Amino acid sequence: MQSFTKSQELLKRELQVSPLAAQTFSKSYRYFCQGIAPSYMDHGEGCYIYDVDGNKFIDYMCALGPITVGYNEPSINEAVIKQVNKFASGSLQSELEVELAEKLCQIVPCAEMVRFVKNGGDATTAAIRLARAYTGRDMVLMSGYHGMHDWSIGASENHKGVPEAVRKLTMNFTYNDLNDLEDKLKQHEVAAVILEPIQSNGPQEGFLQGVKELAHKYGALLVFDEVVSGFRYALGGGSELCGVVPDMAAFGKGMANGYPISAVAGRKEILQQIEHGVFVSTTFGGDSISMAAALATIKILEQPGFYEHITKIGTMQRDGIAELIKKYDLGDVLSVSGMPAHAGVSFEGHGSLNYLDIQSVYSQTMIENGILVFAIYNLNKSHTEKEAKAYIEATDKAFALIKEAVEKDSLEGILRGGRVDPVFKRNIK
Repeated sequence: MQSFTKSQELLKRELQVSPLAAQTFSKSYRYFCQGIAPSYMDHGEGCYIYDVDGNKFIDYMCALGPITVGYNEPSINEAVIKQVNKFASGSLQSELEVELAEKLCQIVPCAEMVRFVKNGGDATTAAIRLARAYTGRDMVLMSGYHGMHDWSIGASENHKGVPEAVRKLTMNFTYNDLNDLEDKLKQHEVAAVILEPIQSNGPQEGFLQGVKELAHKYGALLVFDEVVSGFRYALGGGSELCGVVPDMAAFGKGMANGYPISAVAGRKEILQQIEHGVFVSTTFGGDSISMAAALATIKILEQPGFYEHITKIGTMQRDGIAELIKKYDLGDVLSVSGMPAHAGVSFEGHGSLNYLDIQSVYSQTMIENGILVFAIYNLNKSHTEKEAKAYIEATDKAFALIKEAVEKDSLEGILRGGRVDPVFKRNIK
């Protein structure tokens, strides 16, 4: 029987001193059923994590994407420890900075030069600043999530605190809809079109090439936000996978197997503006520990068969979800979407139950069966068919309970803890 006593004690303490008790929204306790889920991790090994109460879980969150190889990977640990014994951030840069920049220029299709920062949002923001300087324009069109900085989050529902003048400079366009993009390019002088190249089930045939052609036709630069897709679908990210080369790309998350590093990469004449007045500079941009981790991680990702393995396991899980939705006749409540390495379940309301009620049943059941996942899963090298089968078995149990809840039109006797209450959520009617 799982116990979460220590997690609950730590959560109570942290809520007194830190909002949401997590430094990342999507790691907050609110994303799980309160009282019956872990909040604090003690250690990890491969694709398994152990919480502070000693509970063991197969981890399908992978730290929201950064864990591409697995926890406690010996070769990465060795590289990090070697550099720790030298210095982390110093008064001069590390030679690792040169090696990593050269490596990215070899494997990233658009990379002629690279600038390192820390978070994914730092990299996308650097790209937008460079694009605005290069084009002499201010307006940005975006599709997807690009971080917490004002230019991006100001165009979302979570724009509180962002000046109206800033909000007017960014507009969303619809993924896989070239007509919508062109309509907005016609209406505004746009500096950059930025998008996550792989969203949901991926781009429709010709979409990304069409985005590139339209952006250039109307004088804008094309930026791929590869923070999620980079190093997860292919070594060179969505650009390599789909065969479309943008003017710039932002990378982060999976580059260093959990160590904090990101980068903006792109054409030399654009990046060289940093030498001529475009300010992209951070104290920890040259952190040598994360660079050591990144080089060691990329060495593993370059090994033959890495991405074929991820795709095989992901396909097994995605197909398993689809079959279970049919088994329980839940097509009006559940759906599966995403490409194999980053896919999962979507929820809809039914009767008096809203989509978060349905998701809560799913979340509770997966935790009870030793699976740590929100809805969309991430994979790393250490996930095997054994873990995939455990995931599918847990999903079967979750869907059976969802079917019961839908038929009863009630969570009574099914949900034991609080409902999930994510920071980012759809409107509930």
